[in-house]
Amino acid sequence: MEKVEFLVMFRSPKYPVLLLASGKTYSAFNLEQLAEICVSIKLNDNTKVQVIDSKGSEFWYMPEKFILSPGFVFKKWSKKQLIETFNNSLNIRESQQEYSMKSLSSKKVERIIGDLCRILNNEI
Repeated sequence: MEKVEFLVMFRSPKYPVLLLASGKTYSAFNLEQLAEICVSIKLNDNTKVQVIDSKGSEFWYMPEKFILSPGFVFKKWSKKQLIETFNNSLNIRESQQEYSMKSLSSKKVERIIGDLCRILNNEI
């Protein structure tokens, strides 16, 4: 496989991160995993990959230029928005590994994203 240059513009996400693409959810725990997943995801024309870091900040991966940059739609994702998006993704519905919406006020965004990433890696 040829080496692809993966560029991060302006600032890097805080790990772990969730990736949302083509109705599925993925997780990455470092830049190498993030780049590998972004480059390997099969995308339709004009489809972008959303990346949400452990602080809830949104990033966008643009496959045509291999660039990851901060997003401009949602600056910060809410706990509820994260969990609903996760639970409604195709791979989570198929595996029936939904994340509970209970006790959200007592959980930090970092913990929720960490839990979601561990579910995706079958560590929970």
